[in-house]
Amino acid sequence: MKIIKQIFFFSFLLLLLIYCNDTSTEPLQQNYLDNFPVGIGSSYKYSVTEKDSNGNIVQSGTRNIFFSGSTIYNGINYTTQTDSLDFESQSSVSSYLVRKSETGIFYAVDTSQVSQLIPDTLKQYVTLRNEMQLLFYPLKTGSSWSLYRITAEIQSGVEIKILDVISSFDKAEQVDLNLISGIINVTAQKVKYTLELFSGIGSPPQTYSAFMWYVEDIGLIKFEGNQFIVNIGEGGISFEPSSNILTQELIDYSISE
Repeated sequence: MKIIKQIFFFSFLLLLLIYCNDTSTEPLQQNYLDNFPVGIGSSYKYSVTEKDSNGNIVQSGTRNIFFSGSTIYNGINYTTQTDSLDFESQSSVSSYLVRKSETGIFYAVDTSQVSQLIPDTLKQYVTLRNEMQLLFYPLKTGSSWSLYRITAEIQSGVEIKILDVISSFDKAEQVDLNLISGIINVTAQKVKYTLELFSGIGSPPQTYSAFMWYVEDIGLIKFEGNQFIVNIGEGGISFEPSSNILTQELIDYSISE
């Protein structure tokens, strides 16, 4: 199947001005649960399974994430995230830049790659954000925000939407983690991500969705849905336009402060 890469990560993209705050529905909060630790030296291992629309396994493997040193990009200090995905038939290694602030979790965006999504006739009307916002704090009922959005302002007050990744807090729920060391029960914050890709003016968008579960002081424990959001990074979004479902579950981790 053809993989489309519009690279704003899982590099999952980052910015000089935090435009994401303008589209969120929740106020800023100084004290928040740390649902995405990015301490240098922290590592995560996940089991990954891809299934087709009939529930048949297409491929399976593992994913390893490691947070290493700091990098200055666009004048902002980021932590480097190395992401290796190993399937039976293929493997890949990517590096991303991530930071956290009082408002949430941000990834750096390679705007030169994201611009490939924009028709040539609209490029002059588009200003791209340099970051995407994976999480917006606080996570609570009614909270929603734009992870990343591309619009073309063709004239004052008139915009054409090209891409929108809409994020919203779903609920808190109990989840059993099947770790290598044993099963533990945790309270997870479930977030829904919906990607809408518009191919033409007036045309309905292609839509892909996924859920992610986050746990305080652990981080991302589970992903389930279309593959687009799994590879948010490299300064872009990588996704596969198919009905296949990817499931990623945490099996081992080590947190470093």
